[in-house]
Amino acid sequence: MLQKPLRTEEMNIFFDESGDDSNRPATMGGLLVPDSVYSSPAFQELTRMLQNKDISLHWTKYTGQKFLGENIRQVMFTFSKYARYSRMNIISYNRNILDQRYKFSNDHGARKLSKKEKKHVLDYATLMVYTKIPERIFYGLLRHYGKDLYIKTKIFIEKEGKYKKYELERRLTENLNTQSLYRAEQYWVDDCKMETKGKMIGIELVDLLLGIIRLILSNQNVQHGLTDEEYKNRGILSLSKKHKLAIELMKIPEFYTFLSNISYYEWDSNKSLSEVPFKDYLDLFMASNYEYLDNQ
Repeated sequence: MLQKPLRTEEMNIFFDESGDDSNRPATMGGLLVPDSVYSSPAFQELTRMLQNKDISLHWTKYTGQKFLGENIRQVMFTFSKYARYSRMNIISYNRNILDQRYKFSNDHGARKLSKKEKKHVLDYATLMVYTKIPERIFYGLLRHYGKDLYIKTKIFIEKEGKYKKYELERRLTENLNTQSLYRAEQYWVDDCKMETKGKMIGIELVDLLLGIIRLILSNQNVQHGLTDEEYKNRGILSLSKKHKLAIELMKIPEFYTFLSNISYYEWDSNKSLSEVPFKDYLDLFMASNYEYLDNQ
């Protein structure tokens, strides 16, 4: 006879993506934060400040601005205090082979279309990317909690037109819940919805984390010791400032531990995901920037 779990835990998952086919690596990520943590005074204060525009958070726009840098530090320092209670799954994907295979179908969505036509036609390769990859991310975050726990979760996604076109909210809720029943897992998605940027600190947080993670994965060569003017003339001022800030944050022990424990997968249009230790990427990035570590 099936035994009722001893308790039910409520979770929040925040989803975002970073990069695309023309700007690799292309990544999608989900950050799971227990509701007991997310509803704490510290997180609620950050949400209040965000909604009141007392803080601004834009990783891609950071080029050394003092106010923006301090805002990012404040959010990451707060998150680091609670990072041990959170989980993060990342999938880095390459859809080139997928798109080539889709063309074999001669489906209308696989043909060359104008921008106007594309708005009204389903591209099944894109549909696969925006449903199956997030589904795998969320499924990995929600399973394996043990037979005595039942997980109820809400998923929050930054509002995007392409997500609306592919009905991400409905598809993910249906797919994850049927998967839970089929796999005899003990979780349930209560809600999946899109939220406007600037309303929830969780959405901003996963955006910042993905920005840092892409920086680590790319690990671009940045010569150290130049002036801002020299970096600007080389077109890498923003990159150099991001490197310095990322290294500064990684010196927070709890933040480094969180990054080291990220579940990271790579998908290259194959049948299965390949799990890769993200710590290897992390330590290589830090080794490449050891001068920043020594000088800060």
